[in-house]
Amino acid sequence: MLGIVTIGQTPRPEIEGVCRPYAGAAAIRIVGALDGLTREQVRRLEDSGGAYPLLVRLADGGTAEVPLRVLVPRVTARAAGLAETGAQLVVIWCAGDFPEIACPVPVLRPGRLVPACAVEMMRTRTIGVVTPVPGQVEAARAKWQADGFAATVTWAAPGDADGLARAGRELSGAAIELVVLDCMGHGEGARREIARLSGHPVISAQSLTARVAGALMSPRTPAA
Repeated sequence: MLGIVTIGQTPRPEIEGVCRPYAGAAAIRIVGALDGLTREQVRRLEDSGGAYPLLVRLADGGTAEVPLRVLVPRVTARAAGLAETGAQLVVIWCAGDFPEIACPVPVLRPGRLVPACAVEMMRTRTIGVVTPVPGQVEAARAKWQADGFAATVTWAAPGDADGLARAGRELSGAAIELVVLDCMGHGEGARREIARLSGHPVISAQSLTARVAGALMSPRTPAA
């Protein structure tokens, strides 16, 4: 079983749709860090403050911006629960800068995976980054700089065509080698659009994570 923790609420059938082509015969179970909370309870989490807001999707179709530090213990508990119910691997479905998650099985963190892959694709470390909300821009810039990149950071919410167009235009004039869609909500359509508008190669955290997770879920051949 492939376990996935989304930082918002379920159901999230589109996440299984992204991962299924790479997961083979593995079962996929998705849980939300904020499952079971009312909209008012989520609002109070938003109001708890924090310098690193993450965009979360709610069961009613709305969104909220919840600080990373608030989400970490909730994500940790959900990951442990997935391991207890048979997950071979747990994926944190967020490209934010999550710390190491204590869990009995391996945990895949896109926020660590994507920079590690990006550095192998580049001659320089001049990179464009698209985050989902403006409040995350400075935190993302600091994170990517700490990872050793000179980052030009902009933002566009998933599904916001105007925002994607603006972000693509902004990055078209930037002296960068590669663009990263640093949000798990940006899919293949967003990747193609940013590539077209910016004139730079683009990778998405969503696609890269799904492919790596699928590779790690490949059936294992018993040792002779």
